[in-house]
Amino acid sequence: MHHPLKIVAGLFAAGILACAPAHAGHAKASASLSNIEFVLTDLDLTDNISPSITFSSQDGGGSYFFSAAGEPSPVDFVQGYGAISRIVPNGGVSLSNAATSMYAEAHTDTLPSSLGASSSTYQLSRFILSPSTRLTFSAQADTFMDQDGLTKALSIAGISGDLTTYINGVSGRDAFTMKLTNTQGQRSQLLQGAFETGKAVGRGRLNAMASVELSYFSGTPTSPVPEPATYGMLAAGLLVIGAARRKARQA
Repeated sequence: MHHPLKIVAGLFAAGILACAPAHAGHAKASASLSNIEFVLTDLDLTDNISPSITFSSQDGGGSYFFSAAGEPSPVDFVQGYGAISRIVPNGGVSLSNAATSMYAEAHTDTLPSSLGASSSTYQLSRFILSPSTRLTFSAQADTFMDQDGLTKALSIAGISGDLTTYINGVSGRDAFTMKLTNTQGQRSQLLQGAFETGKAVGRGRLNAMASVELSYFSGTPTSPVPEPATYGMLAAGLLVIGAARRKARQA
């Protein structure tokens, strides 16, 4: 027959294990934009001005880093269009940037005591837009997140734009921002924004970006909620302790 104190020890050990917080073993995040495009619409067919856009500058690039268990990791950059990636023992990061698409990704195969990883890419274009013209800017956004227990996990894909016009010395400004943010699962959305010029030319900017971030710190306080079965085991342990003490007194 098992000794009552051994039974108590087993019950309490099981209860403690059930209360202990479980940490995720992996995480993956990605964000992308595809079919990045703009469409011009003539708002005045009688002014003999064809819709046009002239880009004064176009810029783009990206950066990433991956640091695990306190080990520093260099930050890598790409300027303009291109793709870069890094594979490390605990996971990896990558990004790509092209004229009509962009992609950012980070993942960890095993969760170290601490983790910091991010990957982001962007495009920025400055332009001059013809009078009486509508500019529609759009992109297909896709985000994915698979994580459990990370301190922070985020994937974002977005577009934005602004336009300034001057008519008779008076300035007007229009802007839009569209983004798809995700903290778990998979999401997709068509992002689209537009603005219009009046009788004068407009000057503005178009932006597109994709970014992911993963972070984890094992020292983060947690407050696990025991399952009902855990309470049952702990209660049973208390009953066994009481019975053992009564039996000892009777002896």
